[in-house]
Amino acid sequence: MWRRLFSPKWLCIHIGVLALIVLMINLGFWQLHRLDAKRAFNSQVTARSTFEPVPVSKILTKDAEVTSLEWRKVIVEGIYVPSESVTIINRSQDGSAGYDSLVPLRTTADEVILVNRGFVPLSMKPPIAPSGTVQVMGYLRQSQNRSALGAVDSSDKNATEFQRFDIPRISQVVTGNIASMFLQRITENPATGQQWPAIVALPELDEGTHFSYAMQWFFFSLVALTAWVIVIRRKLSEKPTGVVAPEQTSV
Repeated sequence: MWRRLFSPKWLCIHIGVLALIVLMINLGFWQLHRLDAKRAFNSQVTARSTFEPVPVSKILTKDAEVTSLEWRKVIVEGIYVPSESVTIINRSQDGSAGYDSLVPLRTTADEVILVNRGFVPLSMKPPIAPSGTVQVMGYLRQSQNRSALGAVDSSDKNATEFQRFDIPRISQVVTGNIASMFLQRITENPATGQQWPAIVALPELDEGTHFSYAMQWFFFSLVALTAWVIVIRRKLSEKPTGVVAPEQTSV
């Protein structure tokens, strides 16, 4: 009876079902790992963004570990260099497509820090940065690397549009001693009073759908296992084909 479940056809079915169950269980745990990472990220942003702002030169030193500084609020004073402004394209905010305006700020320490002044709709040209000495408060952000499937930036030495905040790449078109992190603007003093660029808000600090997706994958794996057991039980209850019940004779 059990031999029929080990035919080549059924062996392929068993292997396929087991592989599917293992895959779905792994996808469930993958979502749980992503949930843990999201929770850690949320805690990090919440904690660091509530620190009091400090002068950028106090913490962003040459030997500073940039990963420990992201989302810290800093204050920097200097003069914008609008002639070397670039844009970070393919951005969206509040349902609108646009770009981020990135402007070099030459500090009083003769260092250049790239400042993301904010989001601008596609229909608008980049607003001119204020002239003269300004004081900017913002979040320190790390340089962004291209992912495996990410769009490739132009290799043009005169490029003004980029896909991401890739400081080493942008440094090729901006002169000066570029800081290892860029600044996501919160305030400027003196303020321009203009609507654009709009301040880029902190990322949403919710947990997303990772937990519900994990439960779905675990549920699907349980359904597959249950269905597999039911099919096997039904197969075992079937009478072998070609077997004829013996004829009963009267005594």
